[in-house]
Amino acid sequence: MNPTFETIGLEVSSEKAFNYLAERAGDQGEASQLTRRGAVLHGRCWKLGEGLEVWTVLYESGSDVFYADCRPGFRARYTQTIAPWALTEYDEEGEAVIHGYREGTDCEVLFELQNLTEVGPGGFGAQELHIGLCGLAYRARVRRGKVKTLWTPLEKAAPARAAHENDWSLCGRIIAFKPLRNPLSGGELFWIHLDLERIKLEVLVNRRALRGQLAVGAFLEAEVWLQGHVLDEHALRSRYEGVDHSYDHASFWSALRKKN
Repeated sequence: MNPTFETIGLEVSSEKAFNYLAERAGDQGEASQLTRRGAVLHGRCWKLGEGLEVWTVLYESGSDVFYADCRPGFRARYTQTIAPWALTEYDEEGEAVIHGYREGTDCEVLFELQNLTEVGPGGFGAQELHIGLCGLAYRARVRRGKVKTLWTPLEKAAPARAAHENDWSLCGRIIAFKPLRNPLSGGELFWIHLDLERIKLEVLVNRRALRGQLAVGAFLEAEVWLQGHVLDEHALRSRYEGVDHSYDHASFWSALRKKN
């Protein structure tokens, strides 16, 4: 019924299964809420472990209360800075989409915002947003040899397969990867970090949707549902893990040069 759930190792094959998952997320998820134009959005984030999540949103307006949306999520490990950016909300559908550019580049991103209710009304006043961005892959294939990098909307690359405005087609070099397991279903997944030249992006793929053997330096082609979370100051501070040794040491000193 909803192929995006398969990307995090959950099978939601019927409306009954979808409703059960939404109710379970509503019961067990962490609560957050946001007032919007005379209505209240009630967010629930059910953290399954390994960064995997199920988000559900209830829309309340007057006497109307209903499940507006239920969707899968993954908390990315690395932070991207997006500027400029624009936020579009679909309150009664429980959705929000951010369109913007990776800071200092012409690299475009458009993604489903997971934690609108979690961030709250004060989290969108800055000119730049710090986000965790991850593509949940419908399908992926490992390619050997040199392949041209790609980052383009799926509606341009394969219009017949594009189901959402935040679907993307990509190809990038594998920097790192790690196997994961969905604690709820036992589904086997892979977290993959890709270099797309203009952006480094995390991708999550179900083992059953992956073709080929992963290897650092190989290239991965994938079609993904792009989603992300906005990080507040507390989240940014808690993510500091020290010096990133993947950077050239000379780049550290360049930041200390005196400007004449």
